[in-house]
Formats: sequence, structure tokens, C-alpha cells
Amino acid sequence: MEHLNKEDVTSLSRIVSDRIKEYIVTHKLEPGDRLPTERNLAETLAVSRPVIREALSHLETLGLIDKKQGKGLFIKEQNMSRLFQEMMFITRGDQVKFTQLLEFRTVLEQAAVLQAMENITSSELEALTAIIDQAEKEDAYTAFTQLDLQFHRMIVSLSSNYYLLHLTEVIDNYFTLLDTSEKNETVSEEVKKKTLEGHRQLVKLLQNRDRLAALDLLNEHLLHKTNK
Repeated sequence: MEHLNKEDVTSLSRIVSDRIKEYIVTHKLEPGDRLPTERNLAETLAVSRPVIREALSHLETLGLIDKKQGKGLFIKEQNMSRLFQEMMFITRGDQVKFTQLLEFRTVLEQAAVLQAMENITSSELEALTAIIDQAEKEDAYTAFTQLDLQFHRMIVSLSSNYYLLHLTEVIDNYFTLLDTSEKNETVSEEVKKKTLEGHRQLVKLLQNRDRLAALDLLNEHLLHKTNK
């Protein structure tokens, strides 16, 4: 190990980073748990300290671990945002990938609706209706768009699925960044009417546990909203 050049260290560190991930899984470490020291990891995995440092730096970049000065190495709470944002970067300027991303976003919310439908309560249905009622009073584009987003995010949150919530949030933020509309403009009556009608229909379908109709409605509603 003493004679490894920088390229060798980098190449080996990728292998070692996978072994550290296996160590985390094998030892059932949770967010907030502390990893062994660099020295102990080097001894356990039979590699040099420089290789361990490179591997740990890679895992830190991925957001899997956190180095706290003077305290040690800790497992971080899972966060899919950074990785997924980098994946979505390739959709810029590529209409095919953009359309595929929109379709993926629709599939995610359809999955969330099916899960939410199982146990949705009357108070949760009322909360969704309250968002619609508030949006109906809004004419400002930014305020209306935020309430529209709040409505859909609440539905996803009702699925109680961590991954659905985080993935849809990242995609929604991405579409928001791509929105070139003037933020001080008034939302068009046509868009407002179609959006609110879709929301009210979806609440009714959630209440009636109408799975197939809800899936069809979401497919039409989300595609229309993003391609308006």
C-alpha cells in the first residue's frame, strides 16, 4: 500500500467505499450511529489510511456519512435529493427526457394516491378541500401555484412513503425552477378553472375509494398542468 499512486488510491477507494457500505448494512447502523475510526476501518478492511480517507470522502460527498470535527464519523439521514437532482440535470434541453421525467412524476403520484386512499380520513379530505377553497380566492400566479403544489404534496405525504415524498418534492422543485412565467402575473381563468376542477374531482374520488378513476384523472391532470 505504501507505493500506491494517486490513481491507484482513487480506484481502490471506490471498492473500499462499497465495503464500508456493506459494513454499515451488516452492522445495522442507523442515522446518527457512529462509525469506527479511520484507523479501525483501515485495520478491519486491511487497507491503508489514505485509501480509507479517500473512500470516506467519497461517501461524505454522496451524503451517506458526516465527519464531525473532534467527534468522529456518523451515519447521515438518507437524503435522495442531491443524487436525484444530478440525475435530472441531463434532462435540460432534452425534450424526450423531460417528457419521461413528467411521466415518471405522474406515476409517483399515482402510486401515492393508491396508498393514501387506503386510510385517508375525513379530516384529511377536509384539509385538501380547504386548500382548494383557498386557491379559488387567489388570482396571483405565484400564490396560486404554491397552493397547487401544496395540494399535490399533501396527497403524496398521505401515502406515508418516504421515497415517494422526497422524489416528488425534488421533481416539483425542478419544474418550478423551469417555470419561466412572470411571478407577478395573474393566473389565467382557464388554467385556474381546470386545475381546481381536477383537484375537486380527485378529492371526491379519494373519498369514494375509486382507484381506477383517480389514476386516469391524475394522468390527465398532471400532464395538462405541466404542458399548459
